[in-house]
Amino acid sequence: MIKGLSLVWKYFKKSTDKKLATCLICQKEYRTSGNTSNLRDHLKRMHPNMENENDRCSSGSSSILSSMRSIDSHFKRGAEYDPTSSRKKEIDKALARLIGVDLQPFSIVNHEGFRSYTKILDPRYVLPSKTTLKNVHIQNMYEQCRSKLRDLLSAVEYLAITTDCWTSAATESYITVTCQFIDPDFSMRTAVLSTMPLLEATNHNADNIAKSLHDIFINYDILDKVTYIVTDNASNITKACEILKKKNLPCLAHTLNLVVQNSLLQDKDNIHLAPLLQKCKTIVTFFKKSSNATELFKKAQNTETPLKLIQEVATRWNSSYMMIKRILETIDAISSVLMANRKAPEPFTEEEMVTLKQVEKILSLFYTLTVRCSGNGLTISLIIPLVNGLYRNLCEMETKIDNVTALRLCKSLKEGVVERLFPYEKRTATKISTLLDPRFKKKAFISILNANSAAMLLESEMNCIAPSVSERPIENISQPGGDPLFQFLEDARNEEVTSRKVDNIITKRQYLERPNLIQSANILDFWKTVALKYFCIPATSTESERTFSKCGVVSSERRNRLKPKNVDKIVFLNKNHWLS
Repeated sequence: MIKGLSLVWKYFKKSTDKKLATCLICQKEYRTSGNTSNLRDHLKRMHPNMENENDRCSSGSSSILSSMRSIDSHFKRGAEYDPTSSRKKEIDKALARLIGVDLQPFSIVNHEGFRSYTKILDPRYVLPSKTTLKNVHIQNMYEQCRSKLRDLLSAVEYLAITTDCWTSAATESYITVTCQFIDPDFSMRTAVLSTMPLLEATNHNADNIAKSLHDIFINYDILDKVTYIVTDNASNITKACEILKKKNLPCLAHTLNLVVQNSLLQDKDNIHLAPLLQKCKTIVTFFKKSSNATELFKKAQNTETPLKLIQEVATRWNSSYMMIKRILETIDAISSVLMANRKAPEPFTEEEMVTLKQVEKILSLFYTLTVRCSGNGLTISLIIPLVNGLYRNLCEMETKIDNVTALRLCKSLKEGVVERLFPYEKRTATKISTLLDPRFKKKAFISILNANSAAMLLESEMNCIAPSVSERPIENISQPGGDPLFQFLEDARNEEVTSRKVDNIITKRQYLERPNLIQSANILDFWKTVALKYFCIPATSTESERTFSKCGVVSSERRNRLKPKNVDKIVFLNKNHWLS
């Protein structure tokens, strides 16, 4: 080092024209005209352990102090992990995983409590700066995780997509894309591919959605592997699937929501139901807005773990069910508080309670169906038997209900099931999946015609996946012009073509005639051919909505300045941490 030259230049290199300085540690460039203030500031923020070494004065009168500082820095460096040590890298990686898995902000490294906690755990570890954490450690983990996902998808033959759009607290529109597939070990897997703004952020038409999805598919090299795209019933997203020439399956949960919402809110013939639901909401609001009433409500339950009332959300029918269910669970406590307060709403009458109990029993069927079809794993084959079971239960309830309001609701819901849910039995994906499921086969179908149609489609699929001999390239062992000595081999080959097709028919018949498996059976172990194409399709697009729930935590009002690319990275790491 040249005498009098700042030690900062030990970590920076000047450009040829001497107008730029490049950090030798992180390659960050800064403008410089000889002044080192901004360079020292960079070391202080990004590489604090290196900056301590440069804390010296340029004047000759400070040489003793500089020597002392150098000695202190030497011992301090000896107490800290070297930046290249395996232990430092291991902790840095764990910190990055903490940010992704627990959705912590990058600024946590600046929080006094977290810094003290880290110092107690390992005094030799120096936390990276917020910028280094974001641009180096999170970026590295994101790239590694993404590379693993790409490798995994490259070994997959078929996969299904779920997608939906969402607006953040910063009023930025996002589209999230998830995929579900069966991996080479024959395990069902779900992964998030992307959570980014549309290519044209302000345009939500079908063309823009299709282009955005196309770019994501190309990026992962899965365009030809996508069998179905599961979405809500919005016209723009279904049109986008048509543009991409990909089959679309309407989300069962969204369709179910339309059935129930129509019966609860838009059935004009059921004149008593809407006022009763409004009364429920009014009573819940009373308790939500009064701290005194809430405390009395808790005491009246006489338990160490008192329940809270649940308010209805207009866009989610199951919140109406949960509201009614919780009211019935705590009705004694509700009534005692309402009757003791002159300003409180009127308590429920005996007739209203009878109605609520029967309405809750009806809606519980739809809630059970929603829960069963919205889980991870194999759900596509559940749609037809669940809809069949739902319809049968509604028919049975209809004969037993003696309350006019509940009876009208039951009839309206039954009509909605026939109109909106029965068509699932005619869709290729759902009927083949149900037939392939050894727990259900033909017995799960409402219509025997649809069951027989599924059997024909299954035979066609088996012929495609297990092609006949004539469809496979076979070396021609006969001489040009034909050799009569080898004619018997040609005859045998022609007979084999016919027998292979017959084998497929026999295999299908044997499968359909075998007893159904128990409900807890491992379906993926039973089928390892046709199932790969259909069993990977989810019944709902709820995985996209779950991802949006994570997005709401990441891009919240407290973190509304987070860039979309960083939202994508954090959500990706959070939902795909199983890859690491």
